[in-house]
Amino acid sequence: MYQKTDEIIWNLCLKGDRKAFEVLYRRYYPILYNYGKIYSKDTDLVKNCLQNFFVKLMCNYSSLSETASVRCYLLKAFRYALYNELKSEQIRNGKLVCCPDEILTVRSDQFLDEEDLSPRNELISAAFRKLSSKQQEILYLYYIRELTHDEISNLLNINYQSSKNLLFRSIAKLRDLLLSDPSINEK
Repeated sequence: MYQKTDEIIWNLCLKGDRKAFEVLYRRYYPILYNYGKIYSKDTDLVKNCLQNFFVKLMCNYSSLSETASVRCYLLKAFRYALYNELKSEQIRNGKLVCCPDEILTVRSDQFLDEEDLSPRNELISAAFRKLSSKQQEILYLYYIRELTHDEISNLLNINYQSSKNLLFRSIAKLRDLLLSDPSINEK
């Protein structure tokens, strides 16, 4: 149902309907904000980028096109906008930027429950932090954001099979890390 409603709202946005943009903003602001926070500790930067993103979306509605997944479109477009903002921020701070992966690095503390001090959670958190940024990101997108492999492949600019392979390897690596921990065998 969410998909159909999104399509209706998106079609109204394509016509410049400001109320539709407001509904889209209210629906996706928390999702995009949380997504932005996995890349930057600077919540003000994420909020400003998100505000600018929606303003540009609304002002440039005539250049928008139909999409199969509004959620995926917004995540991908916001990811690109955030990348540009983080790149500009690094340039302003005099840091040399050489690779997009260095700019968009997942911060696992933003979606792991770091306040849960149970031994089990500490073990999972420690293992999760040992995964690569891409492995953390795909687990986040698939299990927390519940994106499909089609949406993930579109968002990350990889093919469908690569999305499945990356997820499988990420789960296998996480499992290996957890099973190799001696404290897990004591329980």
